[in-house]
Amino acid sequence: MKKILFTTICILFWSSILYADDRYKPWVYNDTKISEKCLKHLYPLASGDWYEEYYNEYFGKDLSFGDIEFEYFTIVIGEHLNKEISIGHKFKSSWDEEMTLTRYLDECNKGDEFQYKVMTELPKVYCNDFAPNLERDCLSAVLIKHYSETRVRVYGMTVYGLYDLEGRLAILPLRNLK
Repeated sequence: MKKILFTTICILFWSSILYADDRYKPWVYNDTKISEKCLKHLYPLASGDWYEEYYNEYFGKDLSFGDIEFEYFTIVIGEHLNKEISIGHKFKSSWDEEMTLTRYLDECNKGDEFQYKVMTELPKVYCNDFAPNLERDCLSAVLIKHYSETRVRVYGMTVYGLYDLEGRLAILPLRNLK
């Protein structure tokens, strides 16, 4: 009986350690872990709220999922950067929250919250492919899967690029995948 109890405890202990290590894997650039706060509102929720606000701000249309034009915008967000979407532009959402698709690490990289997993680091050439209007050197590109500890469902995975924008490191969403 003691062996069974000990074996069960060991299995539960090791599986919890393995699960914890596998669930979250932060994006690391030059020994700096990138906080969840830097990615907030850059990836779409299943409800589409954040991206509906971006679309309305930059295209003046109130569209949502189910509309092919909006869904295409959501997927290829990087193609609009430095074209319809100015780098560093900020605005207030309809619920009075400041929104921007540009995240400067010196402003957002606070805390050790990581509700995401880097699925893979990508060749930097993807930055140019996914954001052709950004004429900056890409320092890092990653594919990230986001997790939600609430009932709010996330959209899928996002490709992010890290850029040096006039001496400041900035994260930009390049592509959203279902």
